[in-house]
Amino acid sequence: MKLKDARKSKNLSQERVSREVNITLKHYQNIENGITTPTVTIALHICEVLGIDPREVDEWKDRRSSF
Repeated sequence: MKLKDARKSKNLSQERVSREVNITLKHYQNIENGITTPTVTIALHICEVLGIDPREVDEWKDRRSSF
């Protein structure tokens, strides 16, 4: 699941999520766009706000290919 999709399904703005998690809007935007990987604490808080399982967030899944 994409963070953006989860956020929109809850009818939340990026600004609202960033305020609830206590991070800057820019930091949240970077996380949502996959530019920045959040700390475990921030990731868990984002998932709590969005009501999703952190293991299901596409932006945080392991991107290494298996050989």
